[in-house]
Amino acid sequence: MTITRYFQSCLLVEEGSARILIDPSGQETDRFDEFGKLDAVLYTHEHGDHFEAALAQKFAEKGAKVYLNASTAKKLQTEASVVEDGQQLEINGLKIRAIELPHCLMWDGSAGPQNTGYLINERFFHPGDGKELAGLSVEILACPITGPDVSLKDAFSFIKQLSAKKAIPIHYDFIGTKPEVFAGLADTTGYDVHVLHIGEKLEL
Repeated sequence: MTITRYFQSCLLVEEGSARILIDPSGQETDRFDEFGKLDAVLYTHEHGDHFEAALAQKFAEKGAKVYLNASTAKKLQTEASVVEDGQQLEINGLKIRAIELPHCLMWDGSAGPQNTGYLINERFFHPGDGKELAGLSVEILACPITGPDVSLKDAFSFIKQLSAKKAIPIHYDFIGTKPEVFAGLADTTGYDVHVLHIGEKLEL
């Protein structure tokens, strides 16, 4: 499995001939042609740093299957596949399970929108803006390290809760948290954290 990180929480997951993009926001519009042929685009939730309707439509028009939850689907003008909690997908050999988990609280303490994570081949989990989930163990976690209600402590707790052997920091570009600081702290605790700058790949 190869994972390439882009802006904020956008990750490209490749295995075999399968190519799946998760959470491309409007920041990725200029990279549209760089992504090439995609089998699917998955969206975790409707916030603008994870989803942009016009870009989602462009991906669909280019032949990628678009998957999103019911809340996010209301913002899209084109045909897409609405996923439900626990739904199993198979996309070009990749097994994907949609898993609902709470979005972190917003700046004012209010609840966030519907948030759907994706577990890929029982190895890799992208939680959107979630920071806790009981009953799941994963090998690799895309871990939000900052946000309206996400602290570095929360990020470490999430890695521990999911018993993740490896973590890739995400969701820090808008706020400007330095993932190297998080990785440096992880070195003292035994967590295996891989910082990926935009366009960098990790073979797993």
